[in-house]
Amino acid sequence: MLRQVDLRDTDGAPVTAASLDEVRRYQERADVDTANRYEQRYGRVAEGRLTGWEGAPHAGAIPAEEFERVWLDARRNLGAM
Repeated sequence: MLRQVDLRDTDGAPVTAASLDEVRRYQERADVDTANRYEQRYGRVAEGRLTGWEGAPHAGAIPAEEFERVWLDARRNLGAM
């Protein structure tokens, strides 16, 4: 399962909390309207290789437990829009 969370640098607010599995489900069903609503709410999973992120400000690896906490907070915040 590939999931991506992006937080805004200035205040840590979630910008993206997308899951590739969820996106693929909508694509397989050809459910374009739902896929578009999903993307508007949760953003997109980056395509291709993620390189260069290591040099970004505040970037770094985090433990799985921390990712889960950030993921759940981001989904809750973005889902409440």
